[in-house]
Amino acid sequence: MMKLILSLTLIWMLSSTDGALQCYNSINRTLNCQPNQHCVVMARRYDRTYTTKGCYSHCALGSETYSYNFGFIGQQTVNLRCCNTSLCNNQDVPYPDVPKENGLQCFTCEHEKSNVCNKTVQCAGIEDRCISGIGLGDIDESMKFAGCVSSNVCEPVNVMGIHFANGTNCCEGSFCNSAWSVKLNVVLLLLGLSLFTVC
Repeated sequence: MMKLILSLTLIWMLSSTDGALQCYNSINRTLNCQPNQHCVVMARRYDRTYTTKGCYSHCALGSETYSYNFGFIGQQTVNLRCCNTSLCNNQDVPYPDVPKENGLQCFTCEHEKSNVCNKTVQCAGIEDRCISGIGLGDIDESMKFAGCVSSNVCEPVNVMGIHFANGTNCCEGSFCNSAWSVKLNVVLLLLGLSLFTVC
């Protein structure tokens, strides 16, 4: 009877592992994802270019490019592809082109503790909106953000599948982001993306 119980337990453990979505990580080893996660591959252009792979829970299926520039944080453009079959993130996506200034200008902050955010940042590439808000940093301190974003960051369901119930503080036209309002979700999403790493 004990052998039967051990055999059934082993079979259950193996079958539950087999049912998990498997994805490649950044060093092409496989990992088992959680039930609510998809496979992702991101090609980023920040201060350098690099590719990230792994499991991610806030990821809409398909390919997308998005971009933002918060001044003191810098400009980042990402090509991203999410998929939901095992090991589907085996191929890299191309790096985004170096974005060129597009004429849109937005207010930005000199640093996250700025009392007044009246510096100017030049938007580039697909960044076609200005944004402003207050977010939480690594140690739960409030941080001010302002700058340029691509419009898909402002959509109710954006590139990473986060739903913004109250909308986002994005606007069209140069320097339209002069008034502050508290919108945490966009900033937390973008901070999460810039810090996203896979073991």
